[in-house]
Order: sequence, then C-alpha cells, then structure tokens
Amino acid sequence: MSTLRTVLSQLSWTDKLLPPAIIIAIILGIVISVYAPNSRKAFQGAEVLGVSVPLAIGMIVMIVPPLCRLQLENYRMFLEKRLRKQLLISLVLNWIVCPFFMLALAWMTLFDLDEYRNGIILIGLGRCIAMVLVWNQIAHGDQNLCAVLVIMNSLLQLVLYAPYKIFFCDILGGARNLNPSGQSSISELYSTVASTVGFFLGIPLALGVLIRLTGMGLFGKKVYETRIMRFISPWSTIGLLYTILVIFINKGDSFISGIGTSFRCFVPLVAYFVITWFAVFFGLRMYFGTTKERSAEQEPLCGCEKQLSEGVENKVWKKCCSSSYPDITTQSFTAASNNFELSLAVAISLYGADSSQAIAATYGPLLEIPVLLILTIVSRYFEAKFLWRDEVTSDSE
Repeated sequence: MSTLRTVLSQLSWTDKLLPPAIIIAIILGIVISVYAPNSRKAFQGAEVLGVSVPLAIGMIVMIVPPLCRLQLENYRMFLEKRLRKQLLISLVLNWIVCPFFMLALAWMTLFDLDEYRNGIILIGLGRCIAMVLVWNQIAHGDQNLCAVLVIMNSLLQLVLYAPYKIFFCDILGGARNLNPSGQSSISELYSTVASTVGFFLGIPLALGVLIRLTGMGLFGKKVYETRIMRFISPWSTIGLLYTILVIFINKGDSFISGIGTSFRCFVPLVAYFVITWFAVFFGLRMYFGTTKERSAEQEPLCGCEKQLSEGVENKVWKKCCSSSYPDITTQSFTAASNNFELSLAVAISLYGADSSQAIAATYGPLLEIPVLLILTIVSRYFEAKFLWRDEVTSDSE
C-alpha cells in the first residue's frame, strides 16, 4: 500500500481531476439533452464531412497539443537499431493483432447487433496518436519511442484505415449494407473514409508540426518545451471535455433510451483495454527479460546485478529484470489505446450523427480515458515494485 500511495502522490492534480471531470461532462451533457432538447440545435447546422462544425473544432483542438510534442527534428531516432526493433513489434501489435482482437470481442458480445458491432470495430481500427502521449508521460514511458510510434501510426492510418474499414466492418463485420449513406461503390466509400482520415488526422498533424517548428524557431527548444507547451497542453483536456459535452448533448437521450445496449457495448471495450495492456506489458517483459550471455570485458546489460547485490528485497518480481520499463510501458499503452477521435469522426461521417455506429463510437472516450488513466497508476506501481534495466543497451548488442 505504501508503494501505491507514493505513486498516487506523484500524480498531478490535473491527472487526478480528469476522471471526475469527464464524468461531470457526461452527466451534464445527458441532463441538458434530456431536459433541454432544443439545446441540440445549437450544435447542429454547418457540417464538415458529415460532422457538425462545433464537434469538429473540439476534436481538432483535442488532438493538436499532444502532436506539438512530436520531436520530428530528431530524425536520427529512426536510425537506431533498438527503435527499429520496437517499430516492428508495434507494427505487428497495432496493425495485425489488435484489430483482429477487437473484431473477435465485438462478435462475441454483439453478435446480434450489427450496427453497434461495427461501431465498436471502428474503434479497434484506430490506432492511438493523441492521448497515448498523455498516458505515456504520466506512466514514465519513453517519450522519444512514443513519438516515433505515433508518427508511424499517423502515417499508416492515412493509408490503411480506409481499406481496413471495408475489410473489418463490411466484410468480416457482417454488415448487411455494404454501401452506407447512399454510397454507390466501394471506391466512393474508400474516398469518404480517406477524406475523413485526412481531415481529422492530417490537419491536426500539420498544425502540431507547424506550431512546434515555429515555437522552437522563435523562442528556442528549451523555452518552447518548458514554457510554451505549458500553455498549449491544457487545451487538449479542454478540447476533450468540450467534445464529450457536445457529443452527449446531441446523443444523451439516445444513450438513456438504449442503456441496456450501451452496457453491452462496454464489455468488449473494457476487455480490450485491460487484456491488451496486461498481455503486452507482461508478454514483452518476458520476451526482453532474459539477460544475454556476455564476456567479463563487456558492460553489464542492466543494473539488476547491482540492485540484487545491495539486498533489494522490496521488489516482488526480480525475474526478467533486464527488460526496459520505459520501452515496455510505451508499447503497452500504444497497443491498448485507440484513436477514438478518428473512429467517431468516421462513424458520424459515414453513417450519420444519430446512427447506432456513431453512438457506439462515443463509448470509446467514455471508457478509454478512465480505464487507461487507472492503468497508468498500475504501470507506475509495477515500475516501483519490479526490478528493471537501468542502463541503456548499446546499439551493437
């Protein structure tokens, strides 16, 4: 319990207040939607790719701040052998294992609800490029590795999300209508999805890069990282709470009327977040945890020997101590997180704001944020409780 108290004390007030703030935004949105139905008109009217302008603004504001942290100027990171191996692991997890896992969970729990099932599948297809930077920072992950994985997933989503949507939702997802929203062909469906991905991912990415380069050019990297980002970062939380409020003002009555179905949609999402995180965390710890044989002239692969020789007995698991905590926790949060902003935008654009797919997609932020925030605390607990490598492995190893 002392370890847990220490971890909780290290969390900022912003981190601690985020879950109750989200719950308040959801409740407030539902109350306004049910008891002041005319309020929905305030967030309707002009649309961008089928998404209301107020909602589109909120989603872009939410995504931009984490992207302002991307260290694109450190292009040499892509040349490191360690990062190349981590990129390959992430590629397999995020673009092969995780989409099929969410597909399986959606079929097992929503086998009789085609539209809701496809909304959940859409969430599984979006690999996280925004909030994972927040989770990774709170959990003490490797920020440079996380930035590289975010860049890779950002580029791959621009190319793969559209065909993945067709393959996983329309073919494997069992959709009865292959051409939603009046689409006349698969090529037009691909165009619609690709346009949505380009708008809700391309614009925030471009803004994030532009803001970072301009800020560092005018004030220098140190001032930008310590002072400018202090002003920019809160806008991600503001955009998130605003987006959730708008969503539930628009759909709060639908959420209440279909509460039974809503809870059925919670099952695959919570199972995905929790099972994926623990499987990746402990799977990679076992995979990287075997210390290689080395000669006496070589530097130690990790600091475990020193810690064990000093009689560290408060660590409950000394096995696999040569694994890297920052790398493993970064991979865990990248795999377990989803780009719910993009999934929601695609669902609204393709099926309509009042569709079951869009309603299911709104459950992404509703559940992912509190669950992943809890997992950051769990991760910090494991960081303190287990032994980890505390020396950087050279590229030649």
